[in-house]
Amino acid sequence: MEDGRRRNTWVRWWQMAWLRLTAGRWRRVLAVLVILSVLVAAQLLSGHVIHGQQSPAIISSEREEVTPQLVNAGSALYTAGGGAAAGGGGGAAGGAAAGGGGGGGGGGEKKSYAISSSPLMKIEARQSQYARVKLMEHIDRLETRELQKFLRLYESFKNPASVNNVRMEHALHAVKVGLLEEISGHGYSDIFEAATQAKALSSTQRPAPLKVIIATTWRSGSTFLEELLSSHPATYNHYEPLLYHGIRQVREEDDATQALQLINDLLSCRYAGHDKYIQKAKEVKELFSRNKLVWKSCSNDDLGSALCFNENFLSSACHLYPWATMKLVRLRLRILRPVLLNDSMNVRIIFLVRDPRGVTNSRNTTVTWCHNPDCNDPSILCSDMMDDLEASRDLEKEFPGRVILLRYEDLALNPVNKTRELLTKLGLDFDSHMADFLASHTTKNLDKPWSTSRESKTRITYWATKMNENRLNQVQKSCSRVMGKLGYLTVNTTKEVTLEKVLAPLPPPLRH
Repeated sequence: MEDGRRRNTWVRWWQMAWLRLTAGRWRRVLAVLVILSVLVAAQLLSGHVIHGQQSPAIISSEREEVTPQLVNAGSALYTAGGGAAAGGGGGAAGGAAAGGGGGGGGGGEKKSYAISSSPLMKIEARQSQYARVKLMEHIDRLETRELQKFLRLYESFKNPASVNNVRMEHALHAVKVGLLEEISGHGYSDIFEAATQAKALSSTQRPAPLKVIIATTWRSGSTFLEELLSSHPATYNHYEPLLYHGIRQVREEDDATQALQLINDLLSCRYAGHDKYIQKAKEVKELFSRNKLVWKSCSNDDLGSALCFNENFLSSACHLYPWATMKLVRLRLRILRPVLLNDSMNVRIIFLVRDPRGVTNSRNTTVTWCHNPDCNDPSILCSDMMDDLEASRDLEKEFPGRVILLRYEDLALNPVNKTRELLTKLGLDFDSHMADFLASHTTKNLDKPWSTSRESKTRITYWATKMNENRLNQVQKSCSRVMGKLGYLTVNTTKEVTLEKVLAPLPPPLRH
């Protein structure tokens, strides 16, 4: 009884005190704020005591040096947090290997990653193991969720420059981590060294990477070849930079000069000043999104894709890659001579040709945009092919080994061996990613204009099933000279066309 009276007395006392304190509206607001402040302070103090450390800093993009001592350090231990960064600005394919939960770093149990000291392990294997150990550290530092919180904080201070810089550093770091993850298991020690020492937003000079230009015309198999070469993870792809010229060939002097300036700058990873190109990429995102790792790192649901079109970001990301490819279908081969004259550019040109009957049929039946004479007139097509063939001979004499003639049909008939032969001429290795690409893109038959997944051998004579004989005679009459030079045989009818009737070996003067 006595205890009950005391409790009731205390309750009445607190009620009276609360009523006096909150008699006015502003007093009630003040009281609520005081209580909330006490609760927040208690929560922050509790978190500090539990974790025993301050909030993690934003990721660092300092250069990580690779030395033989580190690679061979048998018992070197590196500690990485258990949480692998998977979202936000993009992580690395191997991020989940770090253990722990997805998302921000710092969660989970800490783990140690050791490099084996076994003398039986090959140097490439130790390099690969070392790369993965470092990746675990990098991935853990990304702490994507925490980074996004910091970004929102920066945005509240109306400082877009700071926001962009943080986003850029984070995205470039993710590209570097992803690139290392992709190539570390293949024994490319020189690539590994270059990528590891690459510093984001740095002007540090490094040896010029190999640049491969695919020079051809529309519907000649260039997309298939470009995707094949770009399937190697160490390749940066400049996809159709002259797309903003529309469906026409670049022949005039002024257009050619501007086109060459863009080509030279892109192959040197310079994007500044090319507003038309950047604007076209915003309209046709495929121009940039084909660099899948870069695109994944610069775009996400929370932050959008604006960073993907930032000149400084594109330049820095481009510099991280040791190889580059570029596909050109609007520029005649002779115009590329100044690019070859620049020895520091380290450029190789693949001059890709295809049977004019196959090209014409593809333009007429699989796309809807081929209306200009540059595209739908067989005489212009074959005149351009003849000019390019003569230019390839002249350039090969002037620059031995740097201009390679490739028939689409030869690649379609024997994709693996022809790819190996081509890569040998370019000085590149046949990567497992390329083998996977060929396996998946030469055995299907997806009859779509932009698809590159087709049964390659059946495509060589596919034109005969679609082309009427009047069109056949028109094409063969306009193209007989260049067809003869390239080993394409004429036929009198589209009926019962076989491979042997339309394709001969490449004439000896054109074989390299």
